[in-house]
Amino acid sequence: MKQQMELLTWFGRVDLINGCLLAGPISDKESSEGESKTDQETSSAFPLPQPDLRALAKRCGVAADDAEYNRLLRGTALSLVRRSILSGSTVEQDLLQAIEALDSFSQAINLLDERLYEWSRLHSQKIIHGKDLAEGLKEDENMGTLARAVLSLRQSRSATEADVSATAQALAPNLSALAGPILAARLISRAGGLHYLAKMPSSRLQVMGAEKSLFKHLKGQAPSPKHGIIYRHPAVIGSSRKLRGRAARTLAAKLTLAARLDRFGAGLSFDLQSSLERRLKEINRKGLNKRRH
Repeated sequence: MKQQMELLTWFGRVDLINGCLLAGPISDKESSEGESKTDQETSSAFPLPQPDLRALAKRCGVAADDAEYNRLLRGTALSLVRRSILSGSTVEQDLLQAIEALDSFSQAINLLDERLYEWSRLHSQKIIHGKDLAEGLKEDENMGTLARAVLSLRQSRSATEADVSATAQALAPNLSALAGPILAARLISRAGGLHYLAKMPSSRLQVMGAEKSLFKHLKGQAPSPKHGIIYRHPAVIGSSRKLRGRAARTLAAKLTLAARLDRFGAGLSFDLQSSLERRLKEINRKGLNKRRH
């Protein structure tokens, strides 16, 4: 009976009979217990009526008026949001942000490289691109600042790429071994996390990154895409054009299996790579025999 006369609120535990505050702000453990009790109560056939927390807070002396109650409630809500954000910060989330940063580095470098090239053409007709151009102009009086910025961005991109590779190999060793750490990180990022990638069917993983082509195909405006970002894998790009679809299907099936092994912490499997290589050799051999006949 005593438990029914007490109420667990965001500002503490309250005695409903005399309106006294029995305890201050609740802890995380009490909060979870309170949530479970609330779920049980609301799931019953006759849920208990909910009291007016604002009036109860004033009665207990927690807040003198509505303005103070709103201020305290807002502070508590912000604190809960911050705690939720911090608890959601994981290695996987860091990897997703890092791969996005890697793409941003590449975009910035390409834009500045193009600007540096256009600028350099005003002073010389010699065609030089990329790192050689920035290296040659880093001491230039006019273009030196831009050239050094490009070189600095290249170094930052290399460092970020190394971090992404190390994180991907630790988080998804099988996927990284099969796809390469950078492609593995991109697959995880595209899926929204390793958990979602592991749940994904291989047919969807195969065309991940080719959504526009897939939608055009569904509208009858284009043929079905054979692959998405896994096109970067040597198993696909190294196959002949006619065999890339079969190679992509085979690779997607193995990558899906690798993601599931990593998701459930099965450890590094040495059979995936060898089985993939055997299947690719079989596909290439059959394709070669068809061309001969």
